[in-house]
Amino acid sequence: MKPEENKITAQNGEGRQQRFLAVVDRDPQHRFILAMQLQRFNYRILASGSIVEALENLAVAVPALVITDVDLPGRGAFHLLEHLRLNPQTASTPVIGQLTNGADPATYLRAGFRACLHKPLQAEDLYRTVQALTEPVPRANIRIQTKLPVTVNGKPLDCVEGECASVLSEHGMYIRTLRPSPVKSLISVTLMIKGRAIPLTAEVRYSHRFGEGPFREPGMGLLFKEIASHDQEYIRQFIHEEVTRGIK
Repeated sequence: MKPEENKITAQNGEGRQQRFLAVVDRDPQHRFILAMQLQRFNYRILASGSIVEALENLAVAVPALVITDVDLPGRGAFHLLEHLRLNPQTASTPVIGQLTNGADPATYLRAGFRACLHKPLQAEDLYRTVQALTEPVPRANIRIQTKLPVTVNGKPLDCVEGECASVLSEHGMYIRTLRPSPVKSLISVTLMIKGRAIPLTAEVRYSHRFGEGPFREPGMGLLFKEIASHDQEYIRQFIHEEVTRGIK
């Protein structure tokens, strides 16, 4: 595990806002899949099926990022990129190109695209690329909102009353609780996922009261310090299944 890639700190969470992204794809199915995927990453999405529709939408709201299919009619994505660069409000907006049929990404990167991803887009690659282009402190690993039972220092939390793991990533989690442990303390945790008990040791990186922090709920953010590799892989697979469920 690389600590610099997996920070879970108050500073890393506090300043983040829900980003608005624009998706342009003439294929309704691809458009739906991409929009749903990004929504599960906690982004707000405005989807368009053509350049004309996209430019009309972008005249109303300026996105943090544009993700476009490169196989649009006419000059396609190059035409869209030119319009974005000529508009002072969108001149610096990063654009990701979705490539198909073995297209060479170098052509699009030279034209001004900030990144290229090949269809079908992989959840992890999409997440990291969007994070890198929109966040001052990009996350390397997907995190999801969830509700999983946990035991802290041998004491089960009352999941029925809302005390549970409410946010989960491959390297840490946020536990909703009225009784957070002291910051920097090491605690033993047992996380339950689909009936499987995952024991681990975690460090408390920050804590919040009601209305504080990115989640607006009381609790503590944990960074995993000791966890079996097969358990960490199980968490990663669980997260992947959750973010792709029903949209493959």
